[in-house]
Amino acid sequence: MKKLILAILSGLLYAFSFPNSNAWPFILIFALPLFFITDHSTWKEALLFGLVAGLVAWAGIIYWVAYVMYFFGGLGFFSSCAILIIFILYLALYFSIFTWFSWLERDSAYAILTLPGAWVLLELIRTYALSGFPWELAGYALFPMKPAIQVSELGGVYLVSIIIMMVNVALHRALKKDYMAVIIAMAAFIGTLGWGYWRMEHINCAGIPLRAAVVQASVPQEQKWLPEMVGPTLETYSRLTRTAAAKGAKVIVWPESACDFFLFRQWDPTMKVIDLSKECNALLLVGSPATEDGKYFNRVWALKNGSIYGFYDKTHLVPFGEYLPLAYLLKPVFGTLTQGVGDFSSGSKIHPVGGAGILVCFESIFPGLSRELCKEDALYLVNASNDAWFKSWSAPAQLLRMSAFRSIETRRWLLRSVNHGISAIIDPMGRIRCLIGLNKEGIRVMDIEEIHYITFYSRYGPVIDWLWVLASFVILTIKILNDTYLRHNARV
Repeated sequence: MKKLILAILSGLLYAFSFPNSNAWPFILIFALPLFFITDHSTWKEALLFGLVAGLVAWAGIIYWVAYVMYFFGGLGFFSSCAILIIFILYLALYFSIFTWFSWLERDSAYAILTLPGAWVLLELIRTYALSGFPWELAGYALFPMKPAIQVSELGGVYLVSIIIMMVNVALHRALKKDYMAVIIAMAAFIGTLGWGYWRMEHINCAGIPLRAAVVQASVPQEQKWLPEMVGPTLETYSRLTRTAAAKGAKVIVWPESACDFFLFRQWDPTMKVIDLSKECNALLLVGSPATEDGKYFNRVWALKNGSIYGFYDKTHLVPFGEYLPLAYLLKPVFGTLTQGVGDFSSGSKIHPVGGAGILVCFESIFPGLSRELCKEDALYLVNASNDAWFKSWSAPAQLLRMSAFRSIETRRWLLRSVNHGISAIIDPMGRIRCLIGLNKEGIRVMDIEEIHYITFYSRYGPVIDWLWVLASFVILTIKILNDTYLRHNARV
């Protein structure tokens, strides 16, 4: 029973580290209960109780999945709950594997290095496996502690996760009087903070000034695609856009699918958008569904002076939301999931439009996409999204914070325009400089900069994190070989 309580406690500490609980210091101790379990358990118990911790953690973080499936995916109540349970179980497996690895390293003098390596390896796998779902990686929890997350420009959010796990391991090893681990972790954490404070004061990535605006119309999802809402929705965006233009905005960003019609296919509303573009004398980035050759795309159009300046089609689609994996097998069961938005096709290539590196919806949680945009000369980032699916639950706040890390990793300003969510303008240090509150209508206009600076992370990706993983497994391999050699000699 004690081990079960510890496992549940670990899961709760992890879940409470993220919005909306905002008890972010818990992330620095969330793994301690798991380490206490591994001190007095078999490897099978480590796997089991790690799974329990993961189930609790992810139930507390992605509980909203069932709601979205039920109300907007067209699935029944029990089917929606079943999908949520399967999803949580999959994510919990990462906790289980990590706890098993912790059991393997429970008496190792090198745990301060190997356990952070194991944790970040699992985060990297979760980023890419099965289309990827790098939601609420441990590093995101330290968002309120801005100096501690500036190292993201070196190793992405993953490097912050490494530091967090070092602190967790050191606190546990301190109880075993392993003070060397404590010294190493303290040096890493204090060094990270000190470098972050210095970097925020001395960073030199100034660029060309640009006045930009984000627009939020706040249209509820259940009303968004009603035919009678096309006119009122477009009128709201037009009114807000004219206000932004009057304040001097030269880039104005609308949310994902802000146009609840096919732009340049349905001409009556399209002409209103074209006339608005001519009137505003600004680069207008407009979210709209698009269709070509029988395929559908989640697109952001760039309009300038009434002409098409360019467009970007979302490349990383949401599985079961925008398309069905293995559709020929799953369509009979899960076909209703994509009825509300259609079966989208992926864009051919991620690329900037002018100076804007566009991330549509949850593309903002994939660090690799923003760094690829910057390597392709994106001068600022744009996140056009629609969080109306999540109502006022925790997901919009979680998405906002995760998106902010893309600013630090790339040292770019980020314009986040969201329908019925939280829109914001975020600076290259990850600071939210202005925002439009959850489910509020409005605009925000601010002077940003077009930046050419390329960070280490933008240029090389998570190479530091992979090197840490490699070093961890070299240490583990040497340890296993040495133990095998000693056991062999003992028998001889």
